[in-house]
Amino acid sequence: MQTSTEVREEFKKELKALLSKWGATIEANDYYPGYPESGEDIRIIVTIPAIYSENGLATEREYTEIDFRKSIWNIDL
Repeated sequence: MQTSTEVREEFKKELKALLSKWGATIEANDYYPGYPESGEDIRIIVTIPAIYSENGLATEREYTEIDFRKSIWNIDL
């Protein structure tokens, strides 16, 4: 049986590898700080940078943001 610590570490390792593969970042922010519903509008956003050709004349991959809102289950897969 895997302990909670082992599961956490394995998950973090795999997530880090996935983010690294795509050159992506992930962050969670309070989208409207200071409003009464502060803390209820947390957004989880993954940002994947664009890739350009060596001469900079062509885009090989567009800049992409994936907004998970509060939960990854809110997106269509």
